[in-house]
Amino acid sequence: MPNVPPQEIAAAWLALGRMLARSRKAASYTQEAFAPLANYGRSTIANVETGRQRVGRNFWSRSDEILRTGGSLAREYDRIRHMSARQVSSGMPAPQPLEVTPGLPASAALQTFASRPGGDYLVGEWNSFSTLTSMLAQQRQAVSPDALLGLIEAHRECLSTLYRKARRAPIHADIGAMLAEASVVASRLWSAQGNRALALAHCAYARQLGDRLGDRRISATARIFESNLHSEAATLIKADGDVMIGLRLLDEADQASTDLSPAARARIAAEQAQTYAALRLPREATAALGRAEAAINELSPADCVGLYSDWSNARLDVYAGTCHFLLGQPDQAVEALESAVQTLEHDAANINVALAAAVDLASAYAETGELEQSCALLGNTYNRLKAGGNQRGIARAQRARERLARWRAEPVVLELEEQMVA
Repeated sequence: MPNVPPQEIAAAWLALGRMLARSRKAASYTQEAFAPLANYGRSTIANVETGRQRVGRNFWSRSDEILRTGGSLAREYDRIRHMSARQVSSGMPAPQPLEVTPGLPASAALQTFASRPGGDYLVGEWNSFSTLTSMLAQQRQAVSPDALLGLIEAHRECLSTLYRKARRAPIHADIGAMLAEASVVASRLWSAQGNRALALAHCAYARQLGDRLGDRRISATARIFESNLHSEAATLIKADGDVMIGLRLLDEADQASTDLSPAARARIAAEQAQTYAALRLPREATAALGRAEAAINELSPADCVGLYSDWSNARLDVYAGTCHFLLGQPDQAVEALESAVQTLEHDAANINVALAAAVDLASAYAETGELEQSCALLGNTYNRLKAGGNQRGIARAQRARERLARWRAEPVVLELEEQMVA
């Protein structure tokens, strides 16, 4: 059987993604409308259509049913899988697409991927490492932190070993960049687990590694996420965060803006806006939100991957709503956050973002006099955060409960406090 070059397989996946996009548009579905029908998030649909993410046969069969394409998508998927089963010209096994069945825990899916005969990412192409890092980063908003933490740490340790052994090899810098990105992903998961010290340590390591490698993109990415950990006062989690350290790190990241994607630039500006709002600087916050919106207008599906897979207009609405709340503008906060919550409600890839928005919306409801609605939303969201093991989200919800202290005599607030204390 003749070998199939990897570039031919990649081109086939891209063609299949474009085939899906054409069929979806012909059926008059937007990505947002099609995603929940296929049991995936909008960002996944966007990545599949641009060939950046590979999903299993169940997705393609389901898409054939929804779009009434007569099985053509599943047949093309089968053809590509047959191509992928052949050896590439180097004699290495062709990397297998990662299949994640909706409802299957990410840990089980990853373990299945890593244990496949001929599909082990430790012996496959280097691109498999990058793909796995990106996929783990993308899952962090959708899967409970404890389900991913052991996997990302094992992946990170493997990259660390390879990085040390590579030394002066040409691939050394590439491995270092992947190690730094994996460290940032680990940082986000440790933060969600409530371990701020380890979260900061992972980000600091990634920042130093990026600086040492002279990789401006990685250095900036580490600073973006490290800033969020220092500026916890801005994100309504703790009162003792140092927003000035956060602003400095964001300014340093912004100096590499020409090397960053629109999604990264949007994140920098949105974090700056939130920090300015915490400092009660409305003009600066509004200007930063404007920069974030301008960056989002440049977004393409290819930009919304990995650590930035959750970026969209809805994500910006979350930041805008939180800014309005911090600036003492609860009516505007409710408007922005309601829009975000409704948009993200069925986006399985952004569950944690939606829950954070719901917590802040509950706080805004209280300030507008909708106390009963505030307590009902906060209580429901708190239960979901506990079920998912998101300690950072739980801390955010507890801070929101503290803001209800002035209404503590109200029965609905007393009932909420009993629920959350229990």
